[in-house]
Amino acid sequence: MIQIQLSQLKLDLNAGKTKYHSALRFVTNSIVTLFFQNIDITNFSSSWNDGLAFCAVLHTYLPAHIPYQELTSQEKRRNFTLAFQAAESVGIKCTLDINEMVHTERPDWQSVMTYVTAIYKYFET
Repeated sequence: MIQIQLSQLKLDLNAGKTKYHSALRFVTNSIVTLFFQNIDITNFSSSWNDGLAFCAVLHTYLPAHIPYQELTSQEKRRNFTLAFQAAESVGIKCTLDINEMVHTERPDWQSVMTYVTAIYKYFET
């Protein structure tokens, strides 16, 4: 089991580009690129289109809810379902539509960033 303490990372949630880059740094520096295979996060759009990035972020906090080693990028619906259900199990409301995420190669970056920020706020503030 991999658990990471991220409390030293701070997001400036009130600054335009700083918010974007801080949120992206939160994900890339700490969780996804260090410990999870098949994850390359460079943005809040196409990098999130198969659900694996959401699963990796949430697996860090809720490993019992996300069997990350069993997941593949080809099972988008399963990945999104697992991630969104895991987040909802602790009270993080899903603001993304599974059907839209499954069928979109470039999800709306602002919507994805908003959801990732909600996850960050729940677990790290």
